[in-house]
Amino acid sequence: MATLRMALARAQGSVSHSSGRLTRSALLLGLCGLVACGGGGAGDARTAGTQTAVALEAPVWLNTGVRVMALGDSITEGWPSSYGGYRYELYRRFIALNLPVDFVGGLTNTSNGLPDPAHEGHGGWTSYELRDGRRSDPAAGNVTQWIASARPDVILLLAGTNDVYTTINDGTIAADLLALVDRVRASAPQAELFVGTTLPLRESAANARIDRFTPTVRQGISTRMQTDEHLHLVDTHAAVSVADLAPDGVHVDPQGDGNARLADAWLSAILPTLQRLNAK
Repeated sequence: MATLRMALARAQGSVSHSSGRLTRSALLLGLCGLVACGGGGAGDARTAGTQTAVALEAPVWLNTGVRVMALGDSITEGWPSSYGGYRYELYRRFIALNLPVDFVGGLTNTSNGLPDPAHEGHGGWTSYELRDGRRSDPAAGNVTQWIASARPDVILLLAGTNDVYTTINDGTIAADLLALVDRVRASAPQAELFVGTTLPLRESAANARIDRFTPTVRQGISTRMQTDEHLHLVDTHAAVSVADLAPDGVHVDPQGDGNARLADAWLSAILPTLQRLNAK
């Protein structure tokens, strides 16, 4: 706890003169003194935290604060880790910053060690299945139902990986991803939606598909952002390299630093929004 107080004290030493609040860079600088940040040395806290995934101590604000839904496929679920992948790393950062966040969603699997295990990471689901549901499993629902039940203030959407392994052409994948974004916005018009770009894949032909459809998705989201102040684009693709992938070449390796870097990318994007909403 003393280490935590010192890290936060260092962060609090740099305050935005214009707003009186902690700047994003100051908070992240203080945080890096306590938890893993991408690019740290082999001897920092990341080695113990990321690779062993010890159970996190529940914060005093557990199940209170800004309601955040992590939405997507098995990468959001955290597979093949047992601890929640980037969700675990992101929650570590919320605790270190004493930033009340309530993870929401109807699933709790693959969350060992997480005090707040809720999410909507549906392993194997494509973007159009997230949008409309699975014909083979209608009881599992769809994004409209999940949002109505969980009532999130902030949504972190990361999808598209499973679409690559279908016979759908690249243009249709881009259209499906944008249609999923539109469905989320229609289901939660006042929520802040942060859309992550699809992560890289090790297999070159599969990765080439991502390289082809991602610019269309980026452009579509950028166009929508011009008239939608609640929509945001996060370059999660750049946060993770193929070296960070598990042996299957698809998921983030739970023994490496990729989940920590992915969490840092999300945190850098959402931190000002979380601060603003918590201040209400």
